[in-house]
Amino acid sequence: MQRRTCLITLSTLAMSAAGCASAPGGAQAAPMLSQEGNPLNGELASYRRWLSGNADAATALAADRRLADHIVSWQMAHGGFYKETKWYAAAWNGTAPRSGWFGAGGTELGTIDNGATVSEICVLADVYGRGGNTVHRDAARRAMDFLLRMQYPSGGYPQVYPARTGTVYSNNATFNDNAMVRVLKLLDDAARQRPPFAGDVFTAQQRTRMEQAIGRAEDFILKAQIVQDGVKTVWCAQHDPVTHAPVTGRSFELPSKSGLESVLVIAFLMSRPQTPAVAAAAKAGVAWYRRGAVQMRDTAFDPRATRPTGADPFVRRPGSTTWYRFYDLATDTGFFCGRQPTDKPPGAGKQYDIMKIGAESRYTYQWGGNYGDRILAYAERVGY
Repeated sequence: MQRRTCLITLSTLAMSAAGCASAPGGAQAAPMLSQEGNPLNGELASYRRWLSGNADAATALAADRRLADHIVSWQMAHGGFYKETKWYAAAWNGTAPRSGWFGAGGTELGTIDNGATVSEICVLADVYGRGGNTVHRDAARRAMDFLLRMQYPSGGYPQVYPARTGTVYSNNATFNDNAMVRVLKLLDDAARQRPPFAGDVFTAQQRTRMEQAIGRAEDFILKAQIVQDGVKTVWCAQHDPVTHAPVTGRSFELPSKSGLESVLVIAFLMSRPQTPAVAAAAKAGVAWYRRGAVQMRDTAFDPRATRPTGADPFVRRPGSTTWYRFYDLATDTGFFCGRQPTDKPPGAGKQYDIMKIGAESRYTYQWGGNYGDRILAYAERVGY
């Protein structure tokens, strides 16, 4: 069989050695970027903090099996989990609510917020791989079916499933706190049987469905990219699952270009085969982070240091670059918004001076950070 090779241009010197995947009919597939330094790497690793750190493997496995048993007991009928990890200190008692959020008719809701369901799948798969208890494997499979089922036909992922009543933002397609991208990383690792998903953790049929779900999500991301003055930029933390438009999250999370969440959206695109559409979207996102207008040079967001005195949490710090959490959709101007007693819109109003919102909001929410550093470093590495 004739060996196929990859053409490497000056702009893609960092393409991986396996940068050409097979394509139907032997056609040249889209190249892959080297994944060394991709900010998406390690996004699932936090589950390891749930596991025993005991140096004795048998003792650690026994503790981890107990944890996995507890997790299985808290799994809801639809396969999902809630985000209250402290509940796993004991098995479900058979009567306590297994979720803090509810839908129509009091249905308990599963969620992907704060890594929920994703982390449980990782733990169950890890413990199954070491312990071989199919109860843990089957629970991981049910949870995976939950993730595959909760995806909208458009490819977006809501925060909860089934739908949450009375709290509309939870039903939006959500990049908030990297929820959707974390799911996509899980799907990709599981489909490719990367640890801890080797062997028969998931069925071949499930792995096929994972690939299909990733494809739909990729399409959603491309369509949701915000266009400003005819130029593609980045993404909002929440988008309408049908129209792809940026929408409000909680009362203080207004439609915006997100300086935080867009980083891993771009990183996800850069983990995919670099078709012309995917590469263009990723490069446009990187270009937005490079704009001087969105950067605060020699500045850091440090609420811990400034809260005791009530000072501006954006402080001078030579050598640091900070990006706002939220930018106006039509401009590159960062903004803030005060909280209301509830999380329902419209909040306490948009402000362009952080000192004009209440102290509680000012110092307890992440209004800025060095978000762009990692994606710009990776983009530089791969020639984007």
